[in-house]
Order: sequence, then structure tokens, then C-alpha cells
Amino acid sequence: MKQELPSLLSGGQPRYLVLAQALVDAIKAGRYPLNSLLPTEHELCKQFNVSRHTVREAIRRLNELGLVSKQHGIGTRVKSDQPASRYVQASEGISDLHQYVRDVRMELGTSREVHADEELAELLECKPGQSWVSTDGLRHREGDSAPLAVTLVYVPSAYRAALDAFGDGRTPIYELLQRRFGLQMTEVRQTISAVTLSEEDARALQVEAGSAGLHIVRKYYGNNDELLEVAVNVHPAERFSYSITQRLVWQGANGE
Repeated sequence: MKQELPSLLSGGQPRYLVLAQALVDAIKAGRYPLNSLLPTEHELCKQFNVSRHTVREAIRRLNELGLVSKQHGIGTRVKSDQPASRYVQASEGISDLHQYVRDVRMELGTSREVHADEELAELLECKPGQSWVSTDGLRHREGDSAPLAVTLVYVPSAYRAALDAFGDGRTPIYELLQRRFGLQMTEVRQTISAVTLSEEDARALQVEAGSAGLHIVRKYYGNNDELLEVAVNVHPAERFSYSITQRLVWQGANGE
């Protein structure tokens, strides 16, 4: 039977957190006893009318709380009915996390429509063949002649107008999406990895090919876990460092 997510919990929260809370409540109430298996991802998607991505993020949250464990080939098993005491890192807002975006100017080329192949569909969390708009360019910091990063940006085709309105490159694309379409960014996720710069990237960044770099993928989500923007940035290691300040919030066994 299809269920609606608890509306009282959804104000301003990502849907995966609302789903996670619903599952926590169900475990505490005994609907999923210790050592029992949670419903499959497919069953949870149908039951709560959410995406598979939402389900996976909710299960990840339950695993972080020590409530469940995933067993390959078996499923997700309930191992506790009380969250474990642990530290939870609470990030500041998007503007704090990405302050550097406001300190640089981005030059973008002409936008173009792309249809996701299997590899790109994995990055964009969509079905192969889905249409997106893409553009690439360079980020520059005031006073520096060499670029700070090469950038590749994707937005859903329905929001192409945000790229067309990019202008002088000083307004982040996620802000343009919010202003033009009335969207609200609820979450940003990023992956940072070390890379060896390719000849093409090194040439654009004016550094030696094969030197060290940072590969940063940022994904901006709106309501209902809608992926609104993907930005892929490659920085030369000698010219860029990344610092995040996070508050540590103590969460005890009772979630207080």
C-alpha cells in the first residue's frame, strides 16, 4: 500500500531525511523487528512514492545511525532499534560551503544540448538518452592571469534559460536557477578526488601536463531530490586548496 511521507517532518528537509525518520519510527515501533529485513529498494520506492536515489540515501542514513547493516545478496537487516551515540557533522549553508564561487569570475562557452549515454547518465543520475544542456569554460580569480579551474556544467534542458542569462559570470548558476524558476536549493553534495592533469586540462590551466590536480564534482538538489545542476571542476593543485568549516553537533542515543 502506498504511503505518504510525514508532512510535519518535510518542512525544509530533503526527502531522504524524511524517509529515514519514517523508517526509524517504524523500527522503534517494532514494525521491523531486530534481525528482520527491511523491504527492498523497489518495494520502498513503491510504498512511499519516492525515487531509488531517495531510498538509498535514507538507508545510508540508517546505517550511519547503527540501526541497519547491508548484506550483499541478502538485503538490509535491522540490527538495533535505538540510534547509536555518535558525532554528526552539520555543514553550514550553500553560500558558506561555496564562498569561493563568489570570489571568482566564470567564463562559459556556448551551451549545447547533450543526450546522456550510460556513463554520463550515471553522473547525472538519470536514464540514458535523457536531454541536458551542457557548457564548459574557465574560472578566473581577480588579479590572476592564469585560470583557477576548468569547468563543465550540466543543467536539465527545462532550465536552459539560466545558462542563457549567465551574463558576466559573477552570479552562481544555482542562484540563477533559483531566481528565474523559483527553485529552492535544499542540498549540495560534492566529491573531491586527486587527479593527474591531462594534456588538454593542463594546457587550459597553463601548467605542466601530468602535474597534480583536484577533481571536484558538485551536485545541487532541489525539492523532491531533483538534481538541478552538476558542476565538474578541475583545479591545478599548486593553485588551489579547499577548506571547510563544520560544526560538530552531539547526538546522543535519544537523538537529543
